[in-house]
Amino acid sequence: MGAAACWAATTPQTDAVLSKENLMRIYAVPYTGTITNAGGDTDLFSFAPADDKAIRLRGFRLSQISEVGDAAEEGLRIAVRRMTATWTVGSGGSAITALAPLGESTGTVWGFTARGNDTTISTTSGTNQVCDEMGWNIRNSPYEWIYPDVDFCPVAKQGEAIVICQHTTAADDYTGHFTAWVEEI
Repeated sequence: MGAAACWAATTPQTDAVLSKENLMRIYAVPYTGTITNAGGDTDLFSFAPADDKAIRLRGFRLSQISEVGDAAEEGLRIAVRRMTATWTVGSGGSAITALAPLGESTGTVWGFTARGNDTTISTTSGTNQVCDEMGWNIRNSPYEWIYPDVDFCPVAKQGEAIVICQHTTAADDYTGHFTAWVEEI
């Protein structure tokens, strides 16, 4: 299935629901972690929607502070995936503490599950859909990706997940600072 299947389609009816008057909450999901070169892929982020609340990945930022010399330059393959059907979360990382929406320090915290730095990656009994592929030169830090329009944002509904995976083993461990922006719809 192509990347187009990962994008959110809108209609005049859904556009009205997604208007500024009915804006859903957008949450910043930050964490800091050491990404190891122990071998294999790493789920930098995984997001599982709460019951009856779909999520939309609006963008993300990847940055690091430990690989700063010319000899440390390397390219990493990053993929945004949607896991359908029965999704099994990765392991080795940790849950990320829920925060209030941007601009609302006392607002309702997110309901979705967010994890970071899983060294055993997520799996699914359904289709593992690649929504986006990109390369990140680790010295180009921060690397920021913002979807240009909501129609291009990957969406997951209850029972699915969105995963941002590093599919390249880094040559060295690195200290990363990561933020994703997730909308609960």
